[in-house]
Amino acid sequence: MDVSLINPFLSACEDTFATMFNIIPQHKPPYLLNPISAHSWEISGIVAVSGDVTGVVAFRLHKILADKMLDISGVSVDSPEEKDEMAGQLVSELTNIITGNAVSAITTKNISVSAPVIRSGENHVIPWPRTTRIIGVPFYTRQGAFEVNVCFKGM
Repeated sequence: MDVSLINPFLSACEDTFATMFNIIPQHKPPYLLNPISAHSWEISGIVAVSGDVTGVVAFRLHKILADKMLDISGVSVDSPEEKDEMAGQLVSELTNIITGNAVSAITTKNISVSAPVIRSGENHVIPWPRTTRIIGVPFYTRQGAFEVNVCFKGM
């Protein structure tokens, strides 16, 4: 596991939550994620990584945390459908900010990331590469839990 590639994503995540939402996340020890096991995450922001490093990074959270982040942001919505749409947009933008900051911090590699893709719904599927390990890093906040999943070829 090359922490010089993973740590910038974790640091950018912590900084973004603190700066944008005044939420201070604490991470727990990383683990190997089984890509076919069931999960409880309801929204995932996913980016493809290319260049000197290739792979996938996902930011996964529960809808209740996304809703709290919307509330903290002062976003008002008129219907549950609009709230779901705004939560997806918020996770997309959050994913974009975190990955942009992480890639900027990795100065020893030439890395590009795709635009975020949002997957949502109960037990949604992420198209992980089949031959590469996936590292999961759980985070906890007073507002709810989330997780960062990193999968880089050769890791």
